[in-house]
Amino acid sequence: MVTIFYALVGFGRLSILVRRATAAAPLVQHMKTVYRDASRDPKETLILQTYTNYLEKSVIFYSVIFMGGVVLTGFLPLAVYLWTGNKILPFGVVIPFVDPETPDGYQMNYMYQVSFMLWTPPGLIASQSFYFALSFNICIQFDVLVVKLQGVDNLIANNVNGSLDGEIRTNLITVIKYQQRLVQFISDLEDLYAFQTFLEVACNALQIVMTLFVLHIEFWFPGWLVITVSTFQLFLPCMLGTMIEIKCDLFIEQVYDISWHAMSNVEQKMLNFMLTKSQRTQKLSCVGMVPLNMNLFLAVYKKIYSIFMMLQNL
Repeated sequence: MVTIFYALVGFGRLSILVRRATAAAPLVQHMKTVYRDASRDPKETLILQTYTNYLEKSVIFYSVIFMGGVVLTGFLPLAVYLWTGNKILPFGVVIPFVDPETPDGYQMNYMYQVSFMLWTPPGLIASQSFYFALSFNICIQFDVLVVKLQGVDNLIANNVNGSLDGEIRTNLITVIKYQQRLVQFISDLEDLYAFQTFLEVACNALQIVMTLFVLHIEFWFPGWLVITVSTFQLFLPCMLGTMIEIKCDLFIEQVYDISWHAMSNVEQKMLNFMLTKSQRTQKLSCVGMVPLNMNLFLAVYKKIYSIFMMLQNL
């Protein structure tokens, strides 16, 4: 029962790729456009290089951690057998009508569970890596917007007798259009992943609760590994959501820091429109109910503790 939540998460991610493939395609195209456009400016190119390195390291780290957990889970029964002499299976899923207490039945059930551990991780790692790429791309776009605004601020500082008014307005229009594309990108990402995020948060939370309850009844060593993996899976989207919120706040600060007093009325109205839009930028959430950030992570863990204490008293 504990491991059924892995299947629900995998089914949810698979449904996005199969049923929502047409919705994911524009996001991929937009990411390519961001890289293509930013390659024309040295500062923006540096931003791309920085986040591309972050993405590479994140994917490698996640893959190593995930596959390391799989290998550890696979060899755990051997370690327990050598230590205690007891035969255990990595998970509680067994083949119907095959008794794991018999030598042949144990081997068949063990190989059955190992087969799941072999073909499940690649799909989960690939789908999580895609979400990494989307999240980091949002951060790239916010940082590029900050660089563009700094360029506008430099033009305003060097604007003598209105000689650069035309260039300032052109750059402001470019920034506003870039911001609108970013807002649409976040909206599309939220529409694609809002329910999946809710599903993963709920599944990981319930998995932790049920595993804690099982550990309360009897010692089950794989349960500690399940709790660690579930906590890590719960932490990741909340961390990415917080990172995006921070980037949005930094962009708003840059809008406030620009030299408003040295701008014409038309330019001030354009910047005011940009500021209003940035303050209302849609954030990643769980089905639009609660923002996806570290506050959610802490709130979920508090709820896990409350539910576990309630189950203990039953």
